[in-house]
Amino acid sequence: MKKNEIQRIIIDKIKKALFRGIVLASVRSGKTRQLLTAIREMSDNDLDTTILVGYPNTDIKNSWIDECKKLDYNPNITYSTFKSLHKVQDIKYDFVAIDEAHLIPPDNILPIVSKIVKNNDKVILASGTYSEDTLLNLKFSTGLQQIVDYSTDDAINDGIVNNFKVEVHLFKLDNTKSVQFGGAKKWYSTDYKECQRMSKKIDNSFGQDKMMAALFRMKMINSCQSLIRVVKKWIENNPDKRFILFTGDEKVGMNYNIPMFNSKSKNNDVLKDFQEHRSNSLCLIKKGGTGVTYEGLDTILITDINSNSETLEQRCGRSLLFEEGKESTVHIFCSLEEFQLRWLENSLKSINPNRINYNYI
Repeated sequence: MKKNEIQRIIIDKIKKALFRGIVLASVRSGKTRQLLTAIREMSDNDLDTTILVGYPNTDIKNSWIDECKKLDYNPNITYSTFKSLHKVQDIKYDFVAIDEAHLIPPDNILPIVSKIVKNNDKVILASGTYSEDTLLNLKFSTGLQQIVDYSTDDAINDGIVNNFKVEVHLFKLDNTKSVQFGGAKKWYSTDYKECQRMSKKIDNSFGQDKMMAALFRMKMINSCQSLIRVVKKWIENNPDKRFILFTGDEKVGMNYNIPMFNSKSKNNDVLKDFQEHRSNSLCLIKKGGTGVTYEGLDTILITDINSNSETLEQRCGRSLLFEEGKESTVHIFCSLEEFQLRWLENSLKSINPNRINYNYI
């Protein structure tokens, strides 16, 4: 089935539900176009139609602006980050689209979204990835039902996105080389001993102190020298590969000596160079992981895993733009520490186990 035929089926389902419900439309299936087309076909006058688009980051906002240009469609759109939705929660719109709804913070933002759902007739919560828990929480909190269920596996089977596999590279934390840790107060230890020290601190802490200790351990494990060495080795062994590397922060990313794009980047030049094939590698930090297309990309490196399966699937989706005969590969680098293996297990929940291969470094 062709992509435009799939889009037409999804658009018709949205219209049949009177633009009210939860939409799962696979990454790379054209979710933004589907929503805009449904709105256009259900509106009497483009200029008079009021639309609220809620989004988590500027990549998503830009994807809506770009799609409006492609469709030559100029309705009255109000854009709001999730954090700012409280400013528009009492305004009634003709249409409301909350994009990347899997990223709605459940404690402080979801109650506001629920109020918007209650105050407006036509509301869609849309995403290309929902975990089972997130979907149940959205249904319970908003009262909305799922009206479209088109997963990444469906899109692969229909031939509109690439098939893919996941290569998990498991490594031991080094216990022989001393490296520097700390901020104002510095000390030397091995990655393994430092991780054990931090884990012990977590076990002996409570409340906020325990949460902070766990956060510091997560930052340490996703930036340690043991990880950096195995990732750099992969890069050295694959000099001709075109790839995107996801990492946790700029300080870690600088170790890989490749172009970097993050939330501090003042312009999109580095991103455009990669998209237009003027460079073969790109390190992404907090930006570029959703709502952005990369043609000719079939390799993803993930070095900052957490337990969020939706984030993982979105990152995988950056390499799934369909190209005949191509299969994408997602490389995940994970230590053998028990707590990180639990994160890995949770993050892979939405991935078919048959796609996953484990390698011990």
